[in-house]
Amino acid sequence: MKARSVKLGSTLALMLMASGSFLASANTNGYKMVLIEDTPGVAALQAGQFDQGITETLNSSVEVDNFSRQMSLCVGFTKSAQLDKAATACDSAVSAAQQLHLVSSSEKREMRAYALTNRGVLRLLQNNNLAALADFSRAAELNRSDVNLHNLQRLELALNKANNGLDLAMVSAD
Repeated sequence: MKARSVKLGSTLALMLMASGSFLASANTNGYKMVLIEDTPGVAALQAGQFDQGITETLNSSVEVDNFSRQMSLCVGFTKSAQLDKAATACDSAVSAAQQLHLVSSSEKREMRAYALTNRGVLRLLQNNNLAALADFSRAAELNRSDVNLHNLQRLELALNKANNGLDLAMVSAD
């Protein structure tokens, strides 16, 4: 697992969640999602205990910035297949990243990119490939991190394969 440091008041680390055996509730087919370390509920989310992670995130008395909280809820609701709640949390994370005041412009772009890549994974689960592609593309424009590029390249490859299959089917029909 890779961790990357970002300043948000104090130093926080971004934790990447890739699909794997410990993330079984919602299949993300190898797409990666991002969590903010030291946010209530993150340990449970990383362990695949999504309901517990969501509850800890929502009920924590620890003061946490809205961006970090919404990122955790976005991942938790997405991984537990509560897609309507995930959409609200993912959209809120994107908005919260834009509204941060105590971080530099480059850090704000980086956090927005991670929020967009998380929302892109959700949109894939909603069968909205074009919206996912738009989120992944914008995330990669804002920040060319490994996770953002991974998700974009994975989706582009899948779409190209699907398009090639359609091309072959159309040639066969002629």
